[in-house]
Amino acid sequence: MRYWARRVTPSMVIACIALAVALSGTSTAASVKDAISGKRVVKNSLPGDRVKKGTLGANRIRPDSLTGVQVNESRLGTVPSAVTAERAADAAALGSRPASAYATLATRTIPSGVTVGGAFGLSANLTGVTTVDLRQVVSLPGLAASELTDTNVNFAAAAAVGDADPSCVGTALAPSAPAGRVCLYLSASVGVGTTVSGEAIPLLAGSRTGFVVRAVQASAATGVYGTWAYTAP
Repeated sequence: MRYWARRVTPSMVIACIALAVALSGTSTAASVKDAISGKRVVKNSLPGDRVKKGTLGANRIRPDSLTGVQVNESRLGTVPSAVTAERAADAAALGSRPASAYATLATRTIPSGVTVGGAFGLSANLTGVTTVDLRQVVSLPGLAASELTDTNVNFAAAAAVGDADPSCVGTALAPSAPAGRVCLYLSASVGVGTTVSGEAIPLLAGSRTGFVVRAVQASAATGVYGTWAYTAP
């Protein structure tokens, strides 16, 4: 039997080495991957475009590390619990009443069924006169729903003298009024025999913006104090 001996050439050696490296490539790559840790990466050396978009999850960010510098606050919505807290704070500030209860009515008609009120007071003590006739205009916080006249602006029946209105059943401490009427409640008057009355504003067509409180006394001193209420019909 004859044996053929084949001479080993340099190119064959190189080919064998290449084959060995190819066969072990996977394990070699894995070992290289495991060998690189965060400590081996130089700080600030990786640019942002080296990280694939959408690959970093929220759990990769250190808690409480982001500030307004990194976050565009204008693009953040209101946290649901914050909305509830804001509403609770608003309710407390408004005395637990809705904001609509504090609407400005200065240029609008007072809504039907809404009662508004306030106080009035005027007095005078003049020397050398025999009769004093005082009038004070009281403004409503909005426009009356209907015209105010001498017949629907009156003092309550409790007033000793004047235009007593039996439909005004409130008191100076708790003024009230039926729909469409202004009720005035006397708390004090100046001068014995002072006559008090409620009237429309003279020469003001409609008189929907307010009314007049009048006090007349046949002496040098007169005056009147009290509260009022108006309910829109």
